[in-house]
Amino acid sequence: MPISRIDYVKSIDLSGTPRGIRAQDAVTEAGEVFDKAKTQAQIVGASVFSFAQGVDAQTRDAISDSALLAQLVANKRVDVASDPVGWYTAYAGVLQDLGWVLQEAGWNDYTADGTAVEVHQKIIEVLGVVLATGATALAIVTSALNALKAMKDDSPWITLFARESQKARIARFQIEVAENDSKGGVMVTMLGCLIEAENNITQVLFFKFKSANARFKANNAKLSMNAPALLELSPAIRSKVRAYQADYLSSIKDI
Repeated sequence: MPISRIDYVKSIDLSGTPRGIRAQDAVTEAGEVFDKAKTQAQIVGASVFSFAQGVDAQTRDAISDSALLAQLVANKRVDVASDPVGWYTAYAGVLQDLGWVLQEAGWNDYTADGTAVEVHQKIIEVLGVVLATGATALAIVTSALNALKAMKDDSPWITLFARESQKARIARFQIEVAENDSKGGVMVTMLGCLIEAENNITQVLFFKFKSANARFKANNAKLSMNAPALLELSPAIRSKVRAYQADYLSSIKDI
């Protein structure tokens, strides 16, 4: 008999996952709460997550917790420094085990395409192509990246994202935006990004990858889930990740 999703979540072992790794001032940083009426963003481990206006607060919490759980499990299963693509596969696999339906295009090398020289410009350039008619999602991602660009290098958002996404000459991270779909569910557009450089990477989102002779690869994907099913599973996921939220989630920012 197949295991239920709730039992699957309860069976996950996160022992050994680092805790107490953020400075106290970062942990207690004041921030907004999720608000259905606002477009908002949050750093979830190695993801820059944005939420479109209309996605209710409970669903935003559930998505954030789901993404955090999937990343913590992937961190235990795969050494991102030696197998960044394998890490991404593990991350997506956990989301599918939680009930998300995944459609992905596969990895493409965008290093030589277009004119963008910085990573955040390349992200916008690639999303502009893969989203096609998704002008709203593209505008939301652009606003989130611009908000990050305006932050100081030592801000809690930047330090958290750098810690989770950068490993010496490799950077692996996700750009994700959640929107309501036409069927009463929620859809997440995800761009998995991988940068491989000859030297150590700093300030990954604003890294000049072309002048550094670095490679930029990306995998665009769509994740969809029935909202009631997500909310039903949410308490079990929240119970599993609660102890790690202070170390792996940023505050919430209006964008």
